[in-house]
Amino acid sequence: LNPDHLNQRAQKVRPYVEKYAKMYGIDIPLVFAIIEQESAFNRMARSGKNAYGLMQLVPKYGGKDAYMYVYKIDDEPEPEFLYDEENNIRLGTAYIRILMTREFPTIKEKINKMLCTIAAYNTGAGNVARAFTGKLSVSGAAGQINAMSNRQLYNYLRQNLHHPEARGYVKGVTEKMKKYVK
Repeated sequence: LNPDHLNQRAQKVRPYVEKYAKMYGIDIPLVFAIIEQESAFNRMARSGKNAYGLMQLVPKYGGKDAYMYVYKIDDEPEPEFLYDEENNIRLGTAYIRILMTREFPTIKEKINKMLCTIAAYNTGAGNVARAFTGKLSVSGAAGQINAMSNRQLYNYLRQNLHHPEARGYVKGVTEKMKKYVK
């Protein structure tokens, strides 16, 4: 592969990332970093957990939530729909918006909300809450999260999320974001 292949793939989907990040009020570097972390910009990526496309959406969970949010239809998107770059980025970015606004509305500081969202994109909002309280209630964890600095929360998530994959995911996405900042 060309050493610059990730950048070339990123540039190919840039118009969709910019369009939907703007539409849903999401930082562009966050969307790019999640795509790179999830699929390395491979639109045909499929995980063993039945996640599809660039942003690795699971049709019956995040895919369904985002489909309802975008199209106002209670249905699961088909894999073929999710393999389309624009469809996938639209739903993936809408899902990030859902996590930020529905799951973490009481997290006051922007970076902390983003860190929780990154973790939840991988492991679910309930599992993020469980790292703090042992329970799945996000509202119950908000006080602890709001009392932390960005660095404290980052370190806490890296050490206390239940699944090692989720701990590494937070690190991977936050590090990848740096290369997409203009």
